Parts: sequence; structure tokens; C-alpha cells
Amino acid sequence: MKLVKNQNAFTLIEMLVVLLIITILIFVAIPNITKHSKNINNKGCEAFVKWNKYSSSSFQC
Repeated sequence: MKLVKNQNAFTLIEMLVVLLIITILIFVAIPNITKHSKNINNKGCEAFVKWNKYSSSSFQC
């Protein structure tokens, strides 16, 4: 009985290597995203407070 190899498919090793690379990239990206989200929230709050000050001062007599 002859074994026929399909050259168009990925092997299990190739798929595992790709999944390993993707996992490493995710582990590197998640801490950076969470670190910067706090900074982004703070800047958004500061901008909202400034906008409220300017809009309330424009309506004062």
C-alpha cells in the first residue's frame, strides 16, 4: 500500500509554530494595551472637564 502525500496542506508542526507565534504576539500586546488604556481614560476625563468649563463660562452673563 502506497502513502500519498498531499503537498497542498499544512502539517501539524507548521500549524503549531504559527499558533505559538500568534500567542507570543498576544502576550506582548495585552500588557501594553492595558497600560495605555489608563492614560487614555485620564486624558479623556481631563478633556471633558475642560470642555465643561469652557462651555459653562460661555453661558455666564
